[in-house]
Amino acid sequence: MLKKTTLSLAILGISTIANANVLTTIKPLGFIANAITDGVTETNILLPVSASPHDYSLKPSDVQKLKSASLVVWIGDEMETFLEKSIEKLPQSSVLRLESIPEIKEIVEHTNKKTRIKLDEEHHSDHKQHYDNEQEHHDEHEHHTHHHNHNHNNDWHIWLSPKMSSIVAEHIAERLSEKFPDKKAKIEANLTEFKLALAKTNVEITKQLLPVKDKGYYTFHAAYGYFEEAYGLKSLGAFTMNPTVAPGAKTLGKIKANIKANHATCLFTEPQFTPKVVKRLSKGVQIGIGRLDPLGGEIKQSKTAYLDYLNSLATAFSQCLSK
Repeated sequence: MLKKTTLSLAILGISTIANANVLTTIKPLGFIANAITDGVTETNILLPVSASPHDYSLKPSDVQKLKSASLVVWIGDEMETFLEKSIEKLPQSSVLRLESIPEIKEIVEHTNKKTRIKLDEEHHSDHKQHYDNEQEHHDEHEHHTHHHNHNHNNDWHIWLSPKMSSIVAEHIAERLSEKFPDKKAKIEANLTEFKLALAKTNVEITKQLLPVKDKGYYTFHAAYGYFEEAYGLKSLGAFTMNPTVAPGAKTLGKIKANIKANHATCLFTEPQFTPKVVKRLSKGVQIGIGRLDPLGGEIKQSKTAYLDYLNSLATAFSQCLSK
């Protein structure tokens, strides 16, 4: 009887340890968490890298991951509406909602207020155009200014901001210290190491991108505003497009006209865009083609993953804009 009890407790202990993890919704948040959980617990990612946090549907296995995690880190329903109902069922001590952090909320609201003012000015002066060509047959009224804020919503791509990512790391460390009080010293050491390394990386990236900061470019996703602001890059805007269907002649002509008029140096695609779409856009236009991955699909999870992620974006910008 004693052996059975001991065995049961041992199994229970193994199960508890296996479930003692940090679960982030998307990979870039996992990069930040990895720096803090190193030597403390595991970091797992909820969404596959090919999935979008805007429209993902939870599977039963995902729900189980949420229930078993020691700490779930998500941005909030502004970015991940699919998760709201499931999160409400979890104990709030096991949830870190980033959009509720006062420092982050203040930065997001302030930054997006500035962006809206800038966009209003650009709209009146007609300096830049951003097209949504998902429905090619619509008339001129369907072409609208498009940047970081759909219908004036805030931009919650906060992991692209080194400053906000540092704040995220602080809050993950605080919550982990509550979960693992015996490892508080290690958690604090991890946080200090991360912040020092991030400061060093910021200096290096600023120097790397300085020679290309006046080179204009377009992207296919209005996600990079915080990165652009941090390093002084010159975005000319974003074309919202179907990544697998080449645009029709009418929209294609307008996009190319904007590229030429604004003397764009580079057009940045993303992993989901097919070669056919990219080839058609660049044909007959003197422009470099670069590739950005806002979710860091090729970055390996490690304690330096977030720094690797920032460096990969900086290299992509630098290589294309310096041509």
